[in-house]
Amino acid sequence: MTDEHSVQAHYRAVGLLDRIVAGLREAGKDPGAPTVDDLAPADEFHSAGRHATKDLAALAALKPGTRVLDVGSGLGGPARFLAATYSCDVTGIDLMPEFCTVATELSRLTRLTERTRFRQGNALALPFDEGTFDCVWTIQTQMNIAEKRQFYGEITRVLRPGGQFVFQDICAGNGQPLDFPVPWASEAGQSHLIPPEDLQRLLGALGLKEHAFRDVSASILAWQDANPPPAGTPPPLGMHLVLGERHAEKRTNSGRALRDGRVRYIQGVFLKPE
Repeated sequence: MTDEHSVQAHYRAVGLLDRIVAGLREAGKDPGAPTVDDLAPADEFHSAGRHATKDLAALAALKPGTRVLDVGSGLGGPARFLAATYSCDVTGIDLMPEFCTVATELSRLTRLTERTRFRQGNALALPFDEGTFDCVWTIQTQMNIAEKRQFYGEITRVLRPGGQFVFQDICAGNGQPLDFPVPWASEAGQSHLIPPEDLQRLLGALGLKEHAFRDVSASILAWQDANPPPAGTPPPLGMHLVLGERHAEKRTNSGRALRDGRVRYIQGVFLKPE
C-alpha cells in the first residue's frame, strides 16, 4: 500500500508561496501580476519543465473549452499553461494541501481563477462523478503510487466516453536500483516504478485504447544536458524551491538514473471508447 503520510513528508515545503514571491521580485518580475511564463521555472515541477508540458500538450491536441483534470497538479504550472494557451477549463487535484493553496494563489495572481481550480485529494479515490472530464492529464505522479490498477482505474472512471488520458511518467528501466534521494522519493519505499510494457498492458486491460505511446527518454536527457543545474547559488526561481535543501543531490541522482538506463520517460495518449 502507498503510505500517504510518507509521501506527504517527502514533498512537504513550508513557506513556499513566500519564497516564490521573493524569487519573482529578485528576478525583476512583478510579484503582484506575474505571467504564466514568469512562473514556469518554479511551478513546472517535473522533468524538462515547460518544454515537456508543451510537448505533451501538442501530442494531446487539446481544443478550447476542454474539461481537463490534472491529477497530481502540484503548483499548477501545467494547468495554467493549458488554460492560457489552449483555453481549457482545468481542475487540479493533489495530495499536498500547501501545493493546492499555492496553486490557487498563483492562479489568482495570473488572472486565471475562472479557468483553473485546485483541491486537495487522493488520486486513489478521486472526488468526481463518473465521466466528468473530457481529458485526464498527469505528469509524473504515479511513481509514488503502488496501487497502479486503482490509480488508473479512477482515471478511467472519471473520463467521459470518447475522452482521452494524457500522461508523461517515469517508468522502470533496466532493473538496476536507483540512488536516493530523487525528486519523487527520499527513500526506496516511496518509489514504485513499473516497466513501460506493464503500464501499456494495464491501460489496455482497463479498456483504454492506445493512440500514442512513446519513449521520450532521449529528448528529456538532451534537455537536461542543455539545461544543467547552475553551479553555486541557485537562481531566484527554480525547482530547488520545491525540492528543498537536497535539491542538487536529488537532481543528480535522477539524471544519472536516466543516463544509465535505470529509468525511462514515457508519454502517452489513450482513448476511452464511446
